[in-house]
Amino acid sequence: MMEQNANAGWLRPLIADRLTPYLEIDATRLQHNLQHMQQKADAAGVTLRPHIKTHKSVWIADQQRQLGARGITVSKPSEGVAFILGGERDLLLAYPVVHADTLTELLAVAVQYQARVTCIADCTLGVTAIAQAHRQQPTCELSIAIKVDVGLHRVGVDPHSGEAVALAQQIKAAGLPFAGLVSHAGHAYGAGHAEAIAEVAQQEIMLMNQVQQQLIAAGFARCRISVGSTPSALAAPVAEGSDEIRPGNYALLDLTAWRLGLCTPDALALSVVTRVVAVNPHFAIIDAGSKMLSSDKGPHGTNASGFGIAVDEQGYQYEVLKLSEEHGFLQYGDHAPALGALLRIFPNHSCAVVAQSDRFVLRHQDGTAEMKDIQGRGKFI
Repeated sequence: MMEQNANAGWLRPLIADRLTPYLEIDATRLQHNLQHMQQKADAAGVTLRPHIKTHKSVWIADQQRQLGARGITVSKPSEGVAFILGGERDLLLAYPVVHADTLTELLAVAVQYQARVTCIADCTLGVTAIAQAHRQQPTCELSIAIKVDVGLHRVGVDPHSGEAVALAQQIKAAGLPFAGLVSHAGHAYGAGHAEAIAEVAQQEIMLMNQVQQQLIAAGFARCRISVGSTPSALAAPVAEGSDEIRPGNYALLDLTAWRLGLCTPDALALSVVTRVVAVNPHFAIIDAGSKMLSSDKGPHGTNASGFGIAVDEQGYQYEVLKLSEEHGFLQYGDHAPALGALLRIFPNHSCAVVAQSDRFVLRHQDGTAEMKDIQGRGKFI
């Protein structure tokens, strides 16, 4: 058992109005998180294009749009299809395309609903594949941005090479609009604390400006710079020289953000409500296992010791020590939770947890709740 924490952010009402386990999103905390990021973007004069891979919800994306977000970022083409059908009309597909058929359905739906699509590329094969897909849907409003590797070493051109110039020339030759530069400083999650994350953000914009200058020297006009990651967006001012930010996790937040010092417990909008189904001399057992919580210990190698923090109605905290598919194992020491009691679990990684469920419970401040669909989950292609 973890020590009882007096911070009111951990202790929230547990309302027994439905079967467990289920995802719960606190409506007030969600709205506060959305407003905070939009205000930060507005104050800096940049566009907020949220990454919806965290919440995967058309309803939440609509709340972001009403507050001032312009466009969304998606992870996979099928995710983009779900959000076009849900009303979005401006999408950045932040995933590398190397096969033209990957875009077939997305571009067809985009044409049908007059949605604008921006793809990313970091190699000549990517530009060729996107151009080929566009020839199959020539009326689609499609553009290509160049992805720059600013330190995560996952996808992107080397900012110290001339790769971006060659790709921009290829995009121009293909007759497609060049949409600018895109980066994701996901390695900021591994920086450990807010000050180090702020340094990552500064390094990111420095590298992006460096690539921008390479393009200008080659005869291209100044292009848009789009940067993204919740840690860098929360830990540092919006970098001068950027035109767009693309955080995603900020909407819900999670224990990773809390451990990095990016938020207080009171800002955590997502939790899993579960019930204690067994208590033995070794563990207290809950009805939420890996099928609900996922086995994620945190993004990009942050690697927490357990699978979340469970809190009871008195504020006692228990670490979710291990998981099987349908069960979670809580370490309880000398204070076992009561059999049948409700607990609230704050997960390590909200994006991975939302991906496990078809719906979530939106809980309002007065205790009332409504069900919302998660249209973007299960979109693997």
